[in-house]
Amino acid sequence: MNTTITTRRGTAIEVINCGNFLLDGGTMFGRVPKVMWEKWFPTDGKNRITMATNVLRIVKDGRTYVVETGLGSLYTANDWEIMGTSLDRVRLLTDPVDCLICTHLHWDHCGGIQDMEVRSEVIVSRMEWEDARGENPLSKDSYRAADLEKVEKILRLADPPEDVADGIRLIPTPGHTRGHMSVLIDDEVFYPGDLIPTAAHVHLPFIMAYDLYPLTVLETKKKILDEAVRKNWTLVFEHDPYRPVGTIRIEGTRYSSA
Repeated sequence: MNTTITTRRGTAIEVINCGNFLLDGGTMFGRVPKVMWEKWFPTDGKNRITMATNVLRIVKDGRTYVVETGLGSLYTANDWEIMGTSLDRVRLLTDPVDCLICTHLHWDHCGGIQDMEVRSEVIVSRMEWEDARGENPLSKDSYRAADLEKVEKILRLADPPEDVADGIRLIPTPGHTRGHMSVLIDDEVFYPGDLIPTAAHVHLPFIMAYDLYPLTVLETKKKILDEAVRKNWTLVFEHDPYRPVGTIRIEGTRYSSA
């Protein structure tokens, strides 16, 4: 089910789940024991948990902006089996859009570029683009050459913080990758990407094993959460199938999502 958020400035933001897939639960929560996270994310017989692909669609000043792409269609039969889903269970974003913004270029965030018609530009941070074409053995399998080839044709490099349009701001949020960025709309709705992939990850120790720079994630996440509390931001959690939208509160020294 899609959700629409309307900001105080009147911007309508559609939250679209482009389909769920399965991912290893231990990897998603890193050093945190399963007994602490499984109450939020039950596992299957292979210790996999359900992950959503919640993307944003924003229409502003006559232009359509999409943040992230969903999984897309370009996978082998073995890929689909590993992900625990199939092509007929994912949503492809085939309607034309003017601008695509990617928090980073891992396959589950930009794979849908294979099926999209982007009229104008794909916006990616400069550092992310540099690293996506690198040879880091910890991350190179997360990037697909076919996705990068499509992105490169209409690529616009960003150096956040910067504004994409009136009320759409790119925020540097390094840690998951060096060039990871997030999106803030009207200083009210914040899309953290893989900095805070689910509502459970607002807890500071909940850091993914996928995060290349975990101490940077910790520092960045605390800074963002403090700002979210101060300004009462609404957060959209990209990978959360159960609680895709929430606000942040502080209970003692702990953050939680309401």
